[in-house]
Amino acid sequence: VKGAPSKAKTIQEIAFAAYTNIPPGLEAGLEAVDYYDPPNLTFPFGTYVCVVDIDKGTGEVKVRRFMAVDDCGNIINPMIVEGQIHGGLTEGLGIAFMQQIDYDENGNVQGGSFMDYLLPTAVETPHWETDKTCTPSPHHPFGAKGVGESPNVGSPAAFVNAVVDALSHLGVKHIDMPISPWKVWNVLKEKGVAA
Repeated sequence: VKGAPSKAKTIQEIAFAAYTNIPPGLEAGLEAVDYYDPPNLTFPFGTYVCVVDIDKGTGEVKVRRFMAVDDCGNIINPMIVEGQIHGGLTEGLGIAFMQQIDYDENGNVQGGSFMDYLLPTAVETPHWETDKTCTPSPHHPFGAKGVGESPNVGSPAAFVNAVVDALSHLGVKHIDMPISPWKVWNVLKEKGVAA
């Protein structure tokens, strides 16, 4: 106690008292939690455009160009936002071209490691061209919005649409994700184009 050094308690005594000697009207414990509950939700949005090349001999899809324009309101930390966008776009690439969970007839997952569930690396990841627009959220004190999920929600559709568009002259209107080289090669073979 300030001014009375003989009156003291150890941290252990304080912690014990916080759970056993609770004054009336107080809850036990040393934890405190507070939740931000905005009056309404905030919604980021963006636009994603993809251009691909397809190797007709292997079915490999190469992303030639990818442009992402995101709006996450007022940006608090630009470097974190850019990292979230790059990470979300890279995960979108994985969703569109690599990742599938297979089950057997009893519902057991067939893959047991990341050898079976592919993750994009720097080798597969194209150069991302990014830009931002800013529409401040009226429901957030700083006008900010989240951005972590929007790129990996919007980008898979851009990847898939680019592949389908590249094959549309062959009458292709749909290919299920993930769009593996094997799937694309089979489509090309079926259409009489595969080398």
